[in-house]
Order: sequence, then structure tokens, then C-alpha cells
Amino acid sequence: MVGNALWPKPEKQNYHQKETSRKPRVREDKISIVIAARNNAPFLNDAIESAFNQSIPCEVIYSDDCSFDDSLTIANRYRDQGLIVIESPYHCGVCATRNRGASRAKGNYLLFLDGDDIIPSDYVKKHLEAMTPATPFVYGGAEAFGSFSTLWEAPDWTDGKLWLRNFVNTSALWNRLAFETAGRWRNKINTMWDWDLALRGARLGTPAHSKAILKYRQHTDSWSANIQTKYEKRQEVLLPQMRQICSRISVGSIISGRLAEFFPQWMSAVAQSVKLINSQEPVELVLLDNSNNPETLSLMRSETNRYLDTFESIRIIPHPDSFTFSNERERRNQVAQFMAYACNRLHVEMKGDIQWLIEDDILVPLEAGVNLITQLTAGWIPPNAVSGCYRNRHVETQFVGGHFDDYHTVNAYSEMGTETSIVDYCGTGCLMFWKERTPRYWDSHYQEIPAHDWEWCSRLKQAEGKILMLPSVHCGHVISAENILY
Repeated sequence: MVGNALWPKPEKQNYHQKETSRKPRVREDKISIVIAARNNAPFLNDAIESAFNQSIPCEVIYSDDCSFDDSLTIANRYRDQGLIVIESPYHCGVCATRNRGASRAKGNYLLFLDGDDIIPSDYVKKHLEAMTPATPFVYGGAEAFGSFSTLWEAPDWTDGKLWLRNFVNTSALWNRLAFETAGRWRNKINTMWDWDLALRGARLGTPAHSKAILKYRQHTDSWSANIQTKYEKRQEVLLPQMRQICSRISVGSIISGRLAEFFPQWMSAVAQSVKLINSQEPVELVLLDNSNNPETLSLMRSETNRYLDTFESIRIIPHPDSFTFSNERERRNQVAQFMAYACNRLHVEMKGDIQWLIEDDILVPLEAGVNLITQLTAGWIPPNAVSGCYRNRHVETQFVGGHFDDYHTVNAYSEMGTETSIVDYCGTGCLMFWKERTPRYWDSHYQEIPAHDWEWCSRLKQAEGKILMLPSVHCGHVISAENILY
């Protein structure tokens, strides 16, 4: 929520009216085009003319960012055609300038246009045709013109993978309520504003793709003119920064109650590690209570209350599933089925873009969160998942992680070394992953072997996903409160 904006907007109902007297309320769509610019006088005529020449009538607003060229003189010539001109006595940047224009707009749909770009006459029409009441925004491709020309085709949303890199340009058509609820334009790293807004807006629903093509002018004064420098040098640094800034983290665990006396120490380690991440987005904690013990539940509540300043929300959800068995084989099958079901429930309950599973018998080091998220967001194509390392409490000479061979046999690491390595499988003891770039569901068995984690990892590998294991995140595996295996 931003101010009084809600997405989606609830329909008002008059419950005092009789059913037969109700009439459908038809809302007339109104589109506002906000042109935001600073010192774009040589190109401003083209931008304004393209906005007024749309096949669908639009409100057109020019928001000026303290230009010292002839931009305002040019804009004022269009006042008689209905152009709303907003002046600024000081330079405040592109995001504030766009937001100022949005505040004056009367439309229930908003489209932003840079002062040196052009939209074809059917641009708004094509975007509007793809819009539905549940669509936060509609986006399309862009065609560069000017000092060089090329076509950037935008993919369909299901193929786009927005967390890898941006394909939503400035001139998407926004449902106004979604724009307000997402938090409007904001400036975090002095660039990539389109990507930042699109990532936040996409949480509100599924965006739509249209065939509209923005005319994206290239000239010596445009920041994107040096395209080689922009992509190769700047984006290599900026992509990970923006992923970290925009991503929301959910921490989840299944609390069995087996180590109830260890829970305060576990909770403290998790909270300190999360706090060190210094996330700019809210972090949530979701705990499934499988203890079936009122005293354990009371302990969980009292301990988690200590960290209300670390997590935006803390939810303890009853998960009383239990099972019986008569031999070891049945026990292992039941445990695998229980873990798969619990992980599936956590996957649904946790709303973050990044999910971090921490088992209740794993003691994470202070730097775990920072190291994991740094690796998970790094590179042109970041990994799908990253894991801390910890020893197997049933086979203490082995770590929980390693490779599958050609015969689907699992080969666990006995030593980790110091270098981050790509693995075929890991456990769910300390596992951080992208929610939308990993298997949606967990199953209980891998090759008829009861192992929910192996099965999930094998499907990720089949999809050509990548899992990294970090020796720098060396966790303790708790045998008892007094005996922690490292």
C-alpha cells in the first residue's frame, strides 16, 4: 500500500439497494501520457506531437526538470491544445519529475515518455487492447533510431525471466492503482529505473505483452549512446546491485520440536544473519510448527517476538502432520513424504522473490545471509540456487551435497576446500533460491530413493539450472544442544 492506493481496487457496493435496481457501472478508460524531460529542446516537438497524435485521445502532461534550454518555450506553445505544463525551480532527477507528472494526471492508466522518444499513433491503442483489470502493466519492444538503429523485441512474459535482465522500457502502460501500489518511480542506483519499477509492479499480477513498438532515439547526449560501455562495463556491476535492492526475502523453516531447547540459539543466529543482509525490501519469517507441543509453541512465540525489528512479518503456522512406521524403510519413506509436503507448504506460504530454507537443526554463521545472497544475485545469469555446507549427521565424514554420476548414484563430498563449487544436489538445511527460477513443487523420492532434496535438485539440473555450494557458509549440524557437528 502507498498512501490510500490498493491493488486490486475493491468494488464499492451499496447493500441497501435491491438486487433488481442495480445497474452495471461502466467506467470510461482515460489515458494520461506523462512526458518527463530535461534539456531535450531539439527533440521535444516530436515527443509532444506523437503524444497528441494517438488514435485514442489522451491527456498529455509535460513535466520539466529545470531545463535551461528552450524546452519550456516549446512546451508552452502546446498549451492551447491542452498540454499541461509543470515547471520545476530546481533539478530533482528523472524519477521525481515523472512522479510529479503522475500526481497531476487524471487518467486511470498512465504512460511515461521521455522527451527525446516518439510513440507511433497506434501505440496506446495496442497497449490498451492487451490490458485487463488484473494487469498491472503492459509492455512492448523498442526500435532505436538516430545515431544507430536496431530493434529490441520484448519477449512474452512467461519467457522473459525479468530477474535476469530488464526488457520493460519506460513507456509501458500502467494501471494507475498498480503504479501507486508498487511505489511509483524511485531512484536507488541512478539508473535502471524501468527495471526497478517493473520488478515491483510484477508482484501485483501478470504483466501483458503487446505489439506496440517505442521509437527510442539515440543521440550523443543520451546516456545509452555508448551502448558497448553501458552493457559490458556498467551492467556487469549494476545488475547484481539492482537484484539485491529489489528482491524480497522469505526465510522458512519446519520446527519439529526435537531440539526445542536449541531454538533460542537457532533463532538468534538466523536473525543476526538476516539483519546483516541489510535488505532494502521487507523480510518475512515463516515457521511451520510441527512440534504438537504447547510449551514449544509458547517458546517459539516468545523468542520470535525478540526480532520484530528484523522481520516485517513473523508467522507461526500449525503443521501437526505425524506418521507411524514399523521399520527403517517405512520411516525413511514417511520422512521424505513429510519433508516434501512441508517444503511445498512453505513454498506457497512464503511470498518472497528469494526463499531461504533453514532447517531447525542447522546453525548458520553470521555471514551466511550476505554471502548467499551475494552469490545468488551475481553475474549476467545468476545461479538458480545457492547452499551453505554442513556435514551429514548420520554419516559424519560426508557433507550434504555433491554430484550424480551417469548411473544416478549420489557421490557426496568428503571435503569442501575453499572455492565455491557447482553441485548437482544439496540439502535443504541452508538453501537459498529464486522462487520463479526453480522447480515449483517438491516430490519425495529420487529414483525410488526417499530424498526430497535430491529429487528437487535433479529436476533443476534437468532444466539446466545451476546450484552453487559455498564453503564460506560453513554451518553447524546440531546433534544436541551440547553437540554441534562441524
